[in-house]
Amino acid sequence: MKKCPFCKNEINVDVAQCPICKMILIEKIPHINPTSERVYTSSSPKEPKKQTHTSYYTPPQKSSSKERFKIPNGSGWIISIVGSIALTLILNGNYGSSNPLPAPLSDPTIVDTNLSLTPIPHTSYYSLPNGTVLFSSSLNGEGILSISNGTKSDAVVKLITTGGSKVYSVYVRANSSYSIENINDGIYRLLFSFGSNWDPNQNKFLVNPRAEAFDDTFDFETSDTKSTGFTITLNPVIDGKATTSPLDSNVFDKY
Repeated sequence: MKKCPFCKNEINVDVAQCPICKMILIEKIPHINPTSERVYTSSSPKEPKKQTHTSYYTPPQKSSSKERFKIPNGSGWIISIVGSIALTLILNGNYGSSNPLPAPLSDPTIVDTNLSLTPIPHTSYYSLPNGTVLFSSSLNGEGILSISNGTKSDAVVKLITTGGSKVYSVYVRANSSYSIENINDGIYRLLFSFGSNWDPNQNKFLVNPRAEAFDDTFDFETSDTKSTGFTITLNPVIDGKATTSPLDSNVFDKY
């Protein structure tokens, strides 16, 4: 015998409907122990099965903490469901746990691509004003050397004699031009270096320095009717005739 969960009268354990209050008792058929363990495992065929979750279910009790429902031989596990609310709780897996699952999210998280993102600060490199003269010897001639820097990097241009003496050194910023005037008659070599973050104490670029030298010499000669002038570009141009060769930055810094 057992008590009807609705009218509390004693009834036979295997009846599907209470003969007194006429309430329907729902019957489940699976042959499992009331305190059996349900284990959910991964089913990947390539890996050995491993336990991911374990849950226990104990039927509600009315008489005492030790008394359980009797399970007749050959019958399934009989569960009395109190109304549709109790059925919903069982289907949702809510067994009165003290640590319930969090409510599921109704919609996936959506990232707003229009949000204003904080820009990564750009490293600020030190640069000199265009045309800053770093070194100049006495110039009183009539020769002119026009320099065009069409690159995205600042440059330092050095004019030296064929004997290796310094004549003129100037800072030419990216996409800028400069002209060295009053160059004395003579034969000269022209060196230049690109880079970033100019160090005024060491007079050199600290970031990505790279130097080159023009292969040809520059001959300046003045007569009663003419003077010499050159125009050079530090960036390669179509149909350009002047060639350059790489130069060690440490060698460049010595001039």
